[in-house]
Amino acid sequence: MMNTSEFLSAIFGFLNEATEYAVLRNFDGLPAKNTSRDIDIMIERKSYCEIKPKLLSLVERSGWKIVTYLNSDRLVTWVCGCVDPQGGAELVQFDFFFHTSVFGVRMLGAGEVLKHRKFNGVLYHADRDHEFLDKYLYDRAVGTEYPEKYRSTREAAEHAPAVIEKLSRLFGVSTVAEADRAGGRKLLLRAVRCNLLHRPLGFAADLGRFLYSFLRNYLRSNTGFSIGFTGPDGSGKTTVIDLMIERLGDVFRKAHAYYHFRPTLFGNLGEVAHSAGIKKEVDRNYSDPHRGGKTGVFSSLVRLGYYSLDYLAGYFVKVKSQIRLTRLVIFDRYYTDIICDSRRSRIYLNPVFLYWFGRLFIPSLDYNILLTASTETILARKRELDEAGIRAINERIDFLAGKKGYLKVLNDRRPEDAVRDILTNVFDSQHERNRKRLQK
Repeated sequence: MMNTSEFLSAIFGFLNEATEYAVLRNFDGLPAKNTSRDIDIMIERKSYCEIKPKLLSLVERSGWKIVTYLNSDRLVTWVCGCVDPQGGAELVQFDFFFHTSVFGVRMLGAGEVLKHRKFNGVLYHADRDHEFLDKYLYDRAVGTEYPEKYRSTREAAEHAPAVIEKLSRLFGVSTVAEADRAGGRKLLLRAVRCNLLHRPLGFAADLGRFLYSFLRNYLRSNTGFSIGFTGPDGSGKTTVIDLMIERLGDVFRKAHAYYHFRPTLFGNLGEVAHSAGIKKEVDRNYSDPHRGGKTGVFSSLVRLGYYSLDYLAGYFVKVKSQIRLTRLVIFDRYYTDIICDSRRSRIYLNPVFLYWFGRLFIPSLDYNILLTASTETILARKRELDEAGIRAINERIDFLAGKKGYLKVLNDRRPEDAVRDILTNVFDSQHERNRKRLQK
């Protein structure tokens, strides 16, 4: 398995020989060192389609996996990763841009960038003018400011003839300062007019591709993924989750959402009942999750119905909206916890019934991790449960472990070992899923 530097060297060595491309920014130090969260590469769509099979083969030969894959109208994203034997993970995100555009309105084509690309002895990159234009045109068209961290790029390029000519043609302004003062909507409408005048057929094709890919990705795409962790108190869930996020590095450190038990689109059931006047008092001793007494069948069914509505609606509002992009959603406990730990949720129903109810009515996460340890290990870490309670949860974990979509992980030793097993399983499964999508 190659390390990150070796992997990037292999990728750029292949690109240098196989196609025309240009890294758009943050290319200093590559491939020996990657200082950016992602690597933006401008390439013609046709060229990308031609090299895609060989690029996939290279990733696989390198021992890396394609963890997430996004295909949109203006770019394709590959997040590649590998897991080492010590439980560490290395990730690199490649964004292959076909053009700079906003809502299908083209600002800058790949040909314009590639025509002026430079070679630094290791890789091809955009020249300073087009490095500036790519970011500046997009930011101004969506109404945001050009980042201050790229000030040196702006100062070097803002008076260049190629930049002024592009701004005049696309936005109808004569200087960068004039474009700074204009509103984003006004500039976008001027870009629409420019596209209609100079490339009407191409503009129609771009709009059609944008609408198609947007609807496809919104309704059907699952380019990110979701992970739920379930296990008895003391199994080390919080430690493992925190360590896993740390291992996933910059690619997912900010591009993830974290929830506890359920999406919480609706409030706590006791609080809702109290607000409605159904319940006089609410037990707010949340530090003891197993404080409640045993409930009857009717009360359990009411709780199950209420939580199910939250899982169902919350999934589409909070989860699906994230994983349709290259993002990660993590649940510290999910519906699986209702099956395994009835005392916590106070839903005392048959686990077989709860399992099949979940299969029929609860949106499934991509990966359901059943994290546990021996009774002795758990009691040494926490004493929130007695031996009988731990044994009961572990029996239900064993029941689920044989079902499709569940992975049982023992966390008796180092948390790094558990993280390694989890990430290896996730990366392998994600790669198989994305491999099929790439081969279509």
